[in-house]
Amino acid sequence: MSHRSPLDQQDLIARLAQGEPAALAPLFATHAASVRRLAMAITRDAAASDEVVQETFVRVMEAARTFDPSRGEPRAWLLAIARNLARAERRAPREIPSGDDEEPLSHLAVDAGWGASSPERLVSGAEDAERIARALASLSSSDREVLVLRDLDDLAPEDVARVLDVPVASAKSRLHRARLRLLAALRSEEAGVSASERTVGGMTCSEVLAHLSDFVDRALGPTDEARVRAHLVGCTVCERFGGRYAGAVSALRTELGAAPAVDARVLDDLMVRLGARGAR
Repeated sequence: MSHRSPLDQQDLIARLAQGEPAALAPLFATHAASVRRLAMAITRDAAASDEVVQETFVRVMEAARTFDPSRGEPRAWLLAIARNLARAERRAPREIPSGDDEEPLSHLAVDAGWGASSPERLVSGAEDAERIARALASLSSSDREVLVLRDLDDLAPEDVARVLDVPVASAKSRLHRARLRLLAALRSEEAGVSASERTVGGMTCSEVLAHLSDFVDRALGPTDEARVRAHLVGCTVCERFGGRYAGAVSALRTELGAAPAVDARVLDDLMVRLGARGAR
């Protein structure tokens, strides 16, 4: 994927707004693969995803004048357009909401192996791309899209929230729950277990669990980070689970981090389509 700075991309969008269609090709080269990956995460349909890619850049052309750089970087704006189109395009039956904000965090964590009484393998055996891809595909589209945005496309939490059209705290909560569900999907051999609450380093296991996603992302303040580290040093159960959790996030980013290539015909078809539209 081509890499351009946000300022370069803002310039391309400004040129589109001024009626320069030639600015679309470099913007497409930079973002088309990410758009297609997000579309695939939502629709799970290759043909539908190609349609989303084309329609996204048509909308970018049409809406270039509305882009406001003060509200975030161009990539988040563009992916927000793609997400809305992909959700409208989705051909699969509507999924039952997963209850992201209702299911207790501890229940999700237990499913992912938190509090297991016997030693578990870290995720090292699950780090091949095929198994990670299967685990990701097994999740709901809501879980898949937030993992794609944060861990595969590396959007900042604020930009993830913008794409999802939710508060930052809600986006971070959804990410944490999606990561736990990914880890649960990677488990294969553990029997059911229950968590055993303990206080170590001034924090309970539940408090550490609540902070774990931000800890992995290095988004905690120094005081909370030190308290989590102190707990992990003294609590082997949480230390072991934290390692598996971090390993799953790392495996997702490493094994599936490269965005898939977009067929060159998609851009060709897009330019033909835009040319025909301009001729009318």
